[in-house]
Amino acid sequence: MKDFNALKDLWKGQTDEPKMNYEDILKDVRKSNRSLSNKIRLETLVMLAGIILFIWIWLNFSFLMWTTHVSLAILISCCLYYVMVEFLDYKSLSHSDQVLQKPDEYIHYLKEYSSSRHRFNTRNYLIYSLFIGLAICLYSIEVYYVSPLWQTILAAVFTIGWFLVCWKLMIGYRKREQERLDDMINNLEKLKNQFH
Repeated sequence: MKDFNALKDLWKGQTDEPKMNYEDILKDVRKSNRSLSNKIRLETLVMLAGIILFIWIWLNFSFLMWTTHVSLAILISCCLYYVMVEFLDYKSLSHSDQVLQKPDEYIHYLKEYSSSRHRFNTRNYLIYSLFIGLAICLYSIEVYYVSPLWQTILAAVFTIGWFLVCWKLMIGYRKREQERLDDMINNLEKLKNQFH
């Protein structure tokens, strides 16, 4: 009798995964897709505002050192690069709705997109950060010549702190974005397996 109860408990634990509702999954995927698109649009607008600000500063202020001009050129180039990548991601996401009707292609698309975002948020972000750091160092030369030493040191400490905070925030951001994409992929794969 004891063996029978143990066997009965074992079979109770072997219940099938609940069937997933096709409409709910697609609604969640579209919602996540919209959320990513809105985030990218906002980031692009912020970067465009940054580009306009840097160009305005460059045109309206006189600088003593050539390094400041190089610094501003690097900052504007970094912002333009970021806008270009975000624009391409936004364009890709906006066209992904057409592929959504073909589950295998959409899952493949999401895996490729996830891989490209991971690359952008790791390797490319590191290179991007290094160039921004170089731009700030070049600008610091001007600050050093026109400001008291204590202000230069304070600016350097603030900049290092800012980079550390940004790096920490980026780790969390990258993790949340990857989790969202992984959830979309997993749900679609479960849905696909449910029909095969």
